[in-house]
Amino acid sequence: MNALHTPKPIGAAFFLSLRLWLLPALTAILILIDQSWAGLNNIELTMVAAVAIVISGIPHGTLDAEIAATHFGQNNRAGKTKIILGYVACVLAMIALWTVAPEFALVSFLVISIVHFSQDWRGGADPFLAMMVGWALVALPALARPIEVAMIFEMLTGNQNGQIIATLLACASVPAALGSLVFAYWSYTNNDMQSALEVIACIIAALFLPPLIAFAVFFCGLHSPRHFTDALRQTGAISQAKKAAIVMAVFALSIGLGVLLFISRSGISVDTGIIRAAFVLISTLTVPHFILEHLMAKKAQALTP
Repeated sequence: MNALHTPKPIGAAFFLSLRLWLLPALTAILILIDQSWAGLNNIELTMVAAVAIVISGIPHGTLDAEIAATHFGQNNRAGKTKIILGYVACVLAMIALWTVAPEFALVSFLVISIVHFSQDWRGGADPFLAMMVGWALVALPALARPIEVAMIFEMLTGNQNGQIIATLLACASVPAALGSLVFAYWSYTNNDMQSALEVIACIIAALFLPPLIAFAVFFCGLHSPRHFTDALRQTGAISQAKKAAIVMAVFALSIGLGVLLFISRSGISVDTGIIRAAFVLISTLTVPHFILEHLMAKKAQALTP
């Protein structure tokens, strides 16, 4: 008698397809709106995108102290205190850097972002090609929308040096875009359709959408949810109630810091102040998060025979 094969549940197939096509569909819809219905390139929507990036970005680093404590055997009170103090020191150092040398802070943030974002696609892929993807995500908007990117960078630096940084970034974008296409092709030929579609969707968004909206597509739609899911998995031994309390507390403290960054700048418009505060806040939270991931990867590499 032939064995009966139970078909895959309709619900499972639907969510698999939804996960595969959601980011490309969202990108296509936003481009359609921008090109044919209502232009998305205005300061109000740029401000909204900046706020969305902050709200989406904060949660995926809220459990870093617990992850670090578990990973490095620092689960006692003294160990966690050292981790939190180190995290705060990184945040304060980055804020100080934005205050005294905003150009260097911006360049540092861009470089860290390239490396950090490339880690989203390093599972089984050539690290160099994954780096090209992170590079393209950061650099391509400067090629596609040079005026808008220059304006944002000038908001951050407070002078015309932001335009120089935007120009240099645009010049470096073409090799990264080509490397990203190679990565997408490699993913497709290795039966990783999801990574291929994700990269293509993010590259198209970077080329055809206003800079911060394009970044929000990647950051809010892919990067932050993926890392937050990983953080929840890595803290599986902690109760759901404790995790929720930690996430809400760190989120509230981070928003409070963002408000302080906003009110600390006088003589600028509200929209400029919000965009600047959002960038500075995300960068100050990214640096310790990036350092933690680097130290964990270094330890894992040292333990690999």
